[in-house]
Amino acid sequence: MMQQIVRAAFCAAVGVTQVFAAEVDQFTLPPGEPVQLPDSALVLQTEVNRLLRHAIQRANERFMETRPKAAPRWVQPSCDETRLYNALSGELARSVVGQLESFAETSPDITRRRVLLEQSIYRDFYWQASPTLVLSERMAGVIKVNGVEMGTDKLGHFFTEGYSYFLVTEELNKSVESGLLFGEWSESVYFGAQTTGVFSFADLTANFQGLRFWNRVLALQPDPLNGQTPTPYIVCSDSRWTLARTFEWRDYVDNGWNEAINCPALGSDELLQRIRQHGAQCRTDKLPDSKYGQWQPRLLNAYGHRVLPGYLQPEIVLELRAARNDVDVSLETLGYIGELRVRLEAWRRAASAAAAQVK
Repeated sequence: MMQQIVRAAFCAAVGVTQVFAAEVDQFTLPPGEPVQLPDSALVLQTEVNRLLRHAIQRANERFMETRPKAAPRWVQPSCDETRLYNALSGELARSVVGQLESFAETSPDITRRRVLLEQSIYRDFYWQASPTLVLSERMAGVIKVNGVEMGTDKLGHFFTEGYSYFLVTEELNKSVESGLLFGEWSESVYFGAQTTGVFSFADLTANFQGLRFWNRVLALQPDPLNGQTPTPYIVCSDSRWTLARTFEWRDYVDNGWNEAINCPALGSDELLQRIRQHGAQCRTDKLPDSKYGQWQPRLLNAYGHRVLPGYLQPEIVLELRAARNDVDVSLETLGYIGELRVRLEAWRRAASAAAAQVK
């Protein structure tokens, strides 16, 4: 009863439960769920290409322009990049729960494996350490894409967070480092360690691959992975945007998207022990070998389940972002964030101990 009251109060404070970031369990096989998943790459990329064409159509449509002291007039855009990216992000990069993530969760043409929170390796988490996960009970389904099992949440990370990386790096006119630090910050705070207790390296891998996708829309910068100029998806022809190449998942998906291979870090040693008692064993031997070059240590976790290291704590990441002028924050604020996190962790440990005594 008490948890139901807390859940209701928490949801009222931050909004409906559907806005919470989802976690995925790729270790548990509940009774009645499919052992083998058919590959959904074709279904998903057909949907992506449909949305790409629809966005291009929107970007090419004429629009009404209002003018001061003059009658409005119809304007036919001529390969306007701003209109194109606005249309594409509107079709593919919805905030919180992306369009492809929702499609993968609901399409009758996609087979999913469902693992409920109470069945999962996270079932012993408590709300003080993992508020958005425990109070929302939101778990992503597991699907297979390009031969790789992954959570449906990775599709949202690919398009939505990938687009955030694209914007943070100013369409890759700035260093990839700015995008990586933004992702590490978001995972250490509102998408991960401070809200669910889970810092997902697989999320970061999907984010980075999403950056590659958004750069390839017009291919105005070299690919951040291999330094080569990719073939663009969209080109300007006769003053209109045209789809020049169709999207394929094989260009982006690998085992780095699989959380049973590219395992997450946990917000505390206590949470780490709570999942280890369920026998989850990371298959780090299946990680992509040297594919990501200099970015490999930032995206792939070769250590398996572990406690989130100090260099990924939010105040450290934020300080690095401030040093790059990616955020405007004072030293006083940085110190306050660090102190607040320490106090929060102490409160969580005390709450856990008190709950154990009640039991």
